[in-house]
Amino acid sequence: MAILSSLTDRQRRLLAWTVAILAVLALSIPVGLSVIGRQGSGDASMPAGPTSLDSRSAESPAVGSGAESRDGGAAPDVATPQATAPDAAAAVGATKLVRTAWLGIQVTDLTGSAAKVRAIATTAGGQVLSENVVTTDSPLDVTGGFGDAKIEPVGPSEARLVLGVPSDKLDGVLTELERVGKVSYRSSSSQDVSDTYVDTEARIKTMQAGVDRLRALLTRATSLEQIITLESELTRRQADLDALQARLAELDKRVDQSEVTVTLWTSEAEPVVDDNDFVDSLRGAWEAFLSSIVVIFTGLAVMLPWLVIVLLVVLLARRILRRRGRPTTTD
Repeated sequence: MAILSSLTDRQRRLLAWTVAILAVLALSIPVGLSVIGRQGSGDASMPAGPTSLDSRSAESPAVGSGAESRDGGAAPDVATPQATAPDAAAAVGATKLVRTAWLGIQVTDLTGSAAKVRAIATTAGGQVLSENVVTTDSPLDVTGGFGDAKIEPVGPSEARLVLGVPSDKLDGVLTELERVGKVSYRSSSSQDVSDTYVDTEARIKTMQAGVDRLRALLTRATSLEQIITLESELTRRQADLDALQARLAELDKRVDQSEVTVTLWTSEAEPVVDDNDFVDSLRGAWEAFLSSIVVIFTGLAVMLPWLVIVLLVVLLARRILRRRGRPTTTD
């Protein structure tokens, strides 16, 4: 209290405004977190059921839905048949697994061991997807790989090869690779994509049937309006069909070919020092700062109407108190 009494009126007002602003900012944090949390839970609670690519055509009026055309003829129906669950289940006869493996091997001859790894992969009908071998110290910065090769950096006397081998020969390839040197670690994982595969294949059949029906209707179209409408719908559905077929081909590739990452090193290998730790820390700190700013501004946006009302009430009360405290003058 002694400190407050020693302050001037201007300093007291400045202190009061500072405390009020800090209180508003402090209050905006829990308000912002609450709003963002409700938005996140609302998005997560949305139903995530399967959506058919033909839902747009099911919601919109069908092209020529039986109404009379300008030429007097009934426009053909282009409704797309839906695939049944038994047909979809019969599309895949076995479980579809995407298998991935990792091997760490200590060797005595880095170059020769890398050549053995390549030979094992090619003999099994596979291929080397990427390779990074560093035998000695180099004045060039080659620890991050070359070109678009997506492989982790290796240090001197280390090598990392990413292999693509047939999935049915993966176990045999791993056994052969273990004979290259002393195995330090071996890890593998499997991802079941059967449901995705069945769903994609069933949607392809449904979409293909719709495309075939549109082509048949296009050959029987009698008016320019029908031709334009059918060609537009056919182009859209053909694009959706191509996308589904590309997705199925990618699934087939991942199922048929397993990825194996082999890391080789010798006793002279030194641990790789990641120079990006400091940069990553700064990036993480900056992202955390931006997140806190978003929380504060969200809270302020929610509180803004109430802050305006409180400010108006305070100004009005201050004005009334000043009028009451003003001395009256008499003649």
